[in-house]
Amino acid sequence: MMDSIVRFNQLFSKEKDCIRLVHKLKWPSGFHCTSCNHTTAYTISTRRLPLYECSNCKHQTSLTSGTVMDKSRTPLRKWLLTMYILSTCENSINAVQLSELIGVTYKTAWIMLNKLRQAISDSDRSILLSGVVEAKLEIYMKQPIPTYDALQKEQAVIAARTIEPSDFSYFKIKLVHYHQNPRGWLSKQAESEFIYTHVSPNLSQIEINKRFVNPPRSEAVLPRIAKSAFNWINNTFHGLGPLYSQAYLDEYCFRQNHSYKQGHCPFEFLLQLCLSIPKSNRTSTKCTLMRLAS
Repeated sequence: MMDSIVRFNQLFSKEKDCIRLVHKLKWPSGFHCTSCNHTTAYTISTRRLPLYECSNCKHQTSLTSGTVMDKSRTPLRKWLLTMYILSTCENSINAVQLSELIGVTYKTAWIMLNKLRQAISDSDRSILLSGVVEAKLEIYMKQPIPTYDALQKEQAVIAARTIEPSDFSYFKIKLVHYHQNPRGWLSKQAESEFIYTHVSPNLSQIEINKRFVNPPRSEAVLPRIAKSAFNWINNTFHGLGPLYSQAYLDEYCFRQNHSYKQGHCPFEFLLQLCLSIPKSNRTSTKCTLMRLAS
C-alpha cells in the first residue's frame, strides 16, 4: 500500500492537482451546463472547491455535483487517494486503515469505500459477458470441517470469464441467490438467472461447470481467481456477511479486469465511474448507505 501512497503523492501533491484532474475528466471538452447546455461559466473561487455559474442561465454547479462525492465535506484529495489505493493496490484497504490514513472517522471512511464499491458494482452490472464464456460453480466461505452447522455458512457463487484471443479476460464472481447447495449440482434456476443477468444474448458460446470440482491445474483459472478473491476478503476484512459480500467480490474483479490492460489507467477509470453516477441510481445509493451505516 505504501508504494501506492508514494506514487499518489508524487502525482497529486496538492488539492489543486486533484481539482485539475477532476475538471478534465468531468468536462473533457470544457464546461457544460446541465441545465441549459451552455458552454461558458464564471468561476467562483471563494469556496473550498470552485463553483461554476453558467453565464447563460446562472445555474451553479460544482465539480462534485451529481457524483459519489456530492455534498461531501471530505477534501477532494482524500477522496482521490482512496480511489487510487482501491484501484491500484492489490490488497486494497479497509475502513479502519482508511480512517487512520486520511484522518476521518470510521463511519466516514466506511461510507466512502461503500460508495466507491457501489459505483464499481453499477458499472459491472452494465457489462455483459460475450463471445466465448467459461463459468464454474465455486464455494465462498468453504468450511474445512463440513458439519451441519458449518455448512450453513457456505455460499454458492458462479465465477465466470470471457476467453479472448488476446489472453485478456473479463471476470465476474457472483453470489447465487436461488437456494443452492454449494457442494451440489448447479440448479437450472441459478444457471438461468446468471445467464439472464450477466451474459449477453449475442454470445457465441458458454460452458458452465455445474459442480464444485477442481479441474487440472492448467485449466484452473477460475478456481484460482475465486480462491484469491476469497482469501483477500478473509485477510483484509476478516469475514463478511452476505449483505456486503457481493460488493467486495465486485471490487476484487474490478482490479483483475482493469489492472493489466495495456494503456489503461484503473485509477482514472474508477474516477470516471464516480463522476458519472446515473440520476436513477443516486436516491437508491443514498438509501442503501443510510441503511448500511445504521
